[in-house]
This record gives sequence, structure tokens and C-alpha cells, in this order.
Amino acid sequence: MGGLLSKEPPKPEPLLPIPWREVEFRHEAYMKLQDEIKNYQPHPKASTTNILILGNVGSGKSSFLNSMFSELRREDFNGRIQSFQGVRPPAQTSVTQRFDDILETKIKMEGDQIHCVVLVLSLHNAENLDPALIQFYEGLIGMLTKTGVPCKLLVTFVDKLVEKTEDLKDLYKRRDIKQKIEKLAKEMRISMCNVIVVSNYFEELKINQIKGTLLLEAVAQMLTAAKPFQERM
Repeated sequence: MGGLLSKEPPKPEPLLPIPWREVEFRHEAYMKLQDEIKNYQPHPKASTTNILILGNVGSGKSSFLNSMFSELRREDFNGRIQSFQGVRPPAQTSVTQRFDDILETKIKMEGDQIHCVVLVLSLHNAENLDPALIQFYEGLIGMLTKTGVPCKLLVTFVDKLVEKTEDLKDLYKRRDIKQKIEKLAKEMRISMCNVIVVSNYFEELKINQIKGTLLLEAVAQMLTAAKPFQERM
């Protein structure tokens, strides 16, 4: 008798049976997000909501901000949105010193009080990130955790990894994407519940409701995270 042929284990399905983040893509949900953000008011203890967005070159930070402004239409906010600046952390600087530099020289906010910090990374560069950047983010997340300042990790995603925009509805069910993000989150010691994924606008001439929903959901999570911290001030 011939030897038994060994069988390779079946490959896992590319999509998870349940998404690790629930996002509603219906038109009604999209419009509700628009209204919630436009009508958002900070806690009475804070006259503004200050969100610091940090991202290295190529992280998708600027594209995210431009995409966000496209979705929210800048004129609708009557100057409520101020300026944003990002910083590329140098390889040899302590976390505390660099964060102090950001507060003192890179961003001017009311009372220098930041209510939420958002760290931006590109999913496409996730496997080739500078170890110094990972170290900086890990240390910064640790500092923020001690001080109680909420922190989100915003992962930008280029839709070349999907055949059509409609497939972005399954973004939070993609097994390969989740695995990459879990690795990042573990290295930076940040909970998966604080990770947001977006697909920025690049060449589109019109607003896309699927991409827009992901972008608005990200902004809503930032604002939601900031409010309890404002209340504790």
C-alpha cells in the first residue's frame, strides 16, 4: 500500500463571519452621522474640542484631513474647525521631550489643553515602519494612558486592495486587515477598540457615501472620546 498523502489544512476564509467593528452603511446612517458631527457641542467645561493629530510622512494624515473637510464641507462649520498640524517624530528624542515640543511649538490651542490624540499610520506601510516611530507611539500611548487623555489609532487604507468601492463595506470583516492591525496594536499597546480604519479620498471627483461613512465614523469616535475627558477636567 502506498503512503497516505498529507493534506494541507484548509485556508481560512478571507472574510470573518462577524465584523470586529460594526458600521452601518445605509443612507440614513450616513446622514445621521453628518448631523451628529455638525451639531456636536463640547462639554460645558471646554469651549472647544482640541484634537491633536500626529502622523509621519506618508501616513495618510493630510489626505484624511482633506477627506474629512470634503465630507463636512468647511463652510458649514463657520470657522469651528481650526488648524491641524502633524509631526514626524525624530529617531533620537525622548517621548516626553518630543511631546512637550509638540505642545509648545507645533500647535496652538486654547490653554494648550488637548482632549484627544489621534495617531495616524498607513496600513500599506505597516510592515516596514521605522522601529523608532513604533517606540515613540508606544511611549506616547503609555503617557496618555497615565494622564487619562484619550488616544485613537487611525489606520489609513488605500482602496487598491479592493476590487470595487462597494467592497469597503466589508473592511472590518477582512481577515488580513485585522491581522495586520492586531499586530500594530500589540506593538503599540493600544486596545483594538481604540483603532479606526478609513479609506481616504484621492482621485474622486464626487463624495462617496461608503468612504464618507467610514470617515464620519472616525470623526464621531474622536469627538465621543474627547467629551468624557472634558467632563473630568
